[in-house]
Amino acid sequence: MHRAALGVIALLSLPSSLSATPIQVAGDGHARIPFEVVGGHAWVQGTLNADSVWVVIDTGASQSVMDSSLTTRLGLKQHGSHESGGSGGVQKGATVDNVTLRIGGVTADFDELDTVDFGPLSHGRHPMQVVLGFELFQACVVRFDYPAGMLDVWDNAHAPKAASGTRLPLTFIDHHPYVNGVLTLPGQPPLKGRFVIDTGSNAGLILTPDDDNRETLAHSFPRTLEVVTRGVGGDVHNRLGRGDAFSLGDLNFNQPLVMIPDSTPGRFSAAKTMGNIGGQLLGRCTVTFDYAHSSVSFERGEGFERPFEADMSGLGVTRDSTGLSVRVVNPATPASEAGVEPGDVLTRIDGKPAATMDPAALRSLMQQEGRKVEIEFRRGDDTQTKTLTLRRLI
Repeated sequence: MHRAALGVIALLSLPSSLSATPIQVAGDGHARIPFEVVGGHAWVQGTLNADSVWVVIDTGASQSVMDSSLTTRLGLKQHGSHESGGSGGVQKGATVDNVTLRIGGVTADFDELDTVDFGPLSHGRHPMQVVLGFELFQACVVRFDYPAGMLDVWDNAHAPKAASGTRLPLTFIDHHPYVNGVLTLPGQPPLKGRFVIDTGSNAGLILTPDDDNRETLAHSFPRTLEVVTRGVGGDVHNRLGRGDAFSLGDLNFNQPLVMIPDSTPGRFSAAKTMGNIGGQLLGRCTVTFDYAHSSVSFERGEGFERPFEADMSGLGVTRDSTGLSVRVVNPATPASEAGVEPGDVLTRIDGKPAATMDPAALRSLMQQEGRKVEIEFRRGDDTQTKTLTLRRLI
């Protein structure tokens, strides 16, 4: 059966009923917890049964879940079988019993906690070990102060009466929060509808039209880049373009990046909804979720108006057993002009081993217009070194 729905890289699936998960907030019912934004996700340090773990706080997770390999290290016994749905499809997992998770002054006691293999998602600054999802938001008011890097959690009895900023109603589908938004694409009438708010997505906007409209909308952009993302269930090929505007009430994002996935068995939002709002947009705001009152509030943060930047190299890479593998080379880009081909393996970037580079740092590096980046890559037994001069592509 489908159970965990993970918001690691824009992931959704149908949940089953949740077992009881008491959430307690110590002291005066308010905890303030520092978090890091890495790869668009909000990471906090916590403990699982007294062992230190990294935790992603995720509105896109219809249930909380942990890495299956962590169960072995902690000596937890797995049982049963289930399927977890993600952007790349589904993969199998199991369940562990009687788990206590703590972050700051917040404690979550799980009678059962599902597991899934996060191995393909753990190449970065922090290992993907636990995703804390719907159970937290159901029980508490949760505020992500992205500019300050602070997470505020109140139990419902001690929550502030109302958050400042743009306050909007939420609706819920399969334990995920949806808000009405308006997306304007070049040459298209405004697209109005519900978008899921996914704090576990590292994208900007993900548009999920049905197959009949997919090509029409993709061709509305003056240019798109093919990009590869990875989530539970596997890789997804997408087309990335630049929209004119996206609005949530009176909150307006100018020229956001919009991703349209190619046909995939995975899901980014529920049927008959418009798509997914991810970390590139959320990270410019302070966002307060109040599930008990079916509302969300957005406050503009410093740098809200800065441009949304995309890859400027033309490369699409993923990590696999061979290292940092080139999956896509977009035409008429610095990478294609340097002769890089799909199947090449990047070995060094600006003199540093490519296999050990943090994905977020690599993305940031490739988004600096005018920068010269030296890449070394292997093709069979041959190794080549080229210099890419980055430029805006979309």
